[in-house]
Amino acid sequence: MADLFVLGFALASIPLYIFGLIGNSMVIRIVHKTREMHTTTNYLLANLAVSDAIVILIIPMYFAYSGGFGLLVENVGKLLCKCVVIGDIAMASSASTLSVIAVERYHAILKPFSSNLRLNEQNIKKAIALIWISNTVLGFPGFFLHEWNKEANYSSCHGPWGFKATLESNIYSITYCVLTGYIPVVVFLFCYGSLIKGLYFSNAVCAESTNEDNSEKKKLLITFILATSGFLLGYGPFALFYAITFRKEIEFDFYVRRKAVLLFLLAISLCLNPVLYASRSSNFQEGFKRIFLHRSSQRVEQNATQLASV
Repeated sequence: MADLFVLGFALASIPLYIFGLIGNSMVIRIVHKTREMHTTTNYLLANLAVSDAIVILIIPMYFAYSGGFGLLVENVGKLLCKCVVIGDIAMASSASTLSVIAVERYHAILKPFSSNLRLNEQNIKKAIALIWISNTVLGFPGFFLHEWNKEANYSSCHGPWGFKATLESNIYSITYCVLTGYIPVVVFLFCYGSLIKGLYFSNAVCAESTNEDNSEKKKLLITFILATSGFLLGYGPFALFYAITFRKEIEFDFYVRRKAVLLFLLAISLCLNPVLYASRSSNFQEGFKRIFLHRSSQRVEQNATQLASV
C-alpha cells in the first residue's frame, strides 16, 4: 500500500514535471531555431535544459522505486532500478555544464586575452560531447550497482542512494558526490567570487576586453549565479543529507519520506531556469513570444478555415 505522505509529494510534483518539460523544451527550441542565439553560452544553456528535461522524466521513476508505493511488479521494478542511472548521468551533466559556464565567464571577463580555455563555435560542440561522455563514464557503474530487492512488505532498489547500500555503492556515492557536488561548488565559489570582486569592488575588468558594458556583464553574472543557485537548491540537499546519514542506521519510513521531500525540491529547481531566462534575457523573451504568437496565429487560421468550410 502506498505511503500517503510520499503519494502526496508525488502528485504535487506532477504540475512541476509538465511545466519543467515545456519550459526546458522551449529553451532548447529557441536556441536551436534562432541564429542570433548560436553563441557558446547559449549552447551551454541549451545543454543544461536537455539535462534538466531528462532528470524531470526520470524523477517519477525515483518516486516509484523508492519503496513508498508498496510492492511493484518485479519486472517493472528491475527496469526502473536501472533506468534511474540515466537521471544520475543527466544530473552530473548539469553540474559539469554549470561549471563550464562559470569557468567560461571567468575567462571571458577577467582574462579576455587568454585564449587557451576560451570556448568558441568551433570547440563548443566538442566540449558538450566531452561533458556527456565523461559523465556517462561516471554514471555507468550505477547500472551494475543498482539491484532490485523485494521484501515482504515493500519493494525497493538497493545500491547508490538506496536504503541498503553495499561498500561498493558507498564508495561510488562518495565519488559521485565529490565530482558532481563538492568540486563544482569550489569552482562556483572561485569563479563567481572573483567575478563579483572584479565587477563590483576592485574594478579589475578591462573595458576594452569585450563588447559588453559593465552593466550587461553584471546582469549576466547575476543570471548565472541564480541558475547555479537553483541547481544547488535541488541537488545540494541530496549531497548534504547523504553526508549526514552516511553509514548510519535509519528507519525505512524516514528514508522514503525524506527522499520524497528531496525529489520535490529537485522538481522545483528544474523548473526555475526557463522562468529565469524569460525574466532576465530580452533574447529569450522574444523567443518565448514568437513561440506563443506562432501557436496563437495557427489557432486563428484553423478557426477561420473551419468557419469558411461551414
